[in-house]
Amino acid sequence: MKKLFMPLIAATLSITLAGAALAADDPIRKAQELRQAPMKLIGNNFGFMNAMAKGDIPWNAAEFQARGRELGAIGQLDLMRGYVPDSYEGKTRAKPDVDFEIDDFQEKMQKFQVALRDFGGIKDADSMKAKVGDLGENCKGCHKKYKSKEYQD
Repeated sequence: MKKLFMPLIAATLSITLAGAALAADDPIRKAQELRQAPMKLIGNNFGFMNAMAKGDIPWNAAEFQARGRELGAIGQLDLMRGYVPDSYEGKTRAKPDVDFEIDDFQEKMQKFQVALRDFGGIKDADSMKAKVGDLGENCKGCHKKYKSKEYQD
């Protein structure tokens, strides 16, 4: 179990520490780094799993399931902590619409976190593979409305 979560912990720490050094005196930048770190981990794991599920890269059940459990662990975090008012300018792809429609955004984020936790709890890789598309659709629930394709910079 320790082996599975060490890459997750190491990646989160390195992203967080790098961001902390840059954002030490800037609360807006701190918020942006806080929300971007788990999203980068989600994107990395999900992208890899999606490619594997489609057959674009060779199937490896153990790796697929390990990444799925990591997604479940990320779902335990408070992903809303980095979404603070007026933090949607600068190096961010979160749209200002988050501020204007925070109740809708929070509802979508809560559903996504539950989906991550549920996905991480699936016991076998084949069952997980069958649900990877559903998780992607859940993720898109926020992307379409609240994420820009380009940085707001």
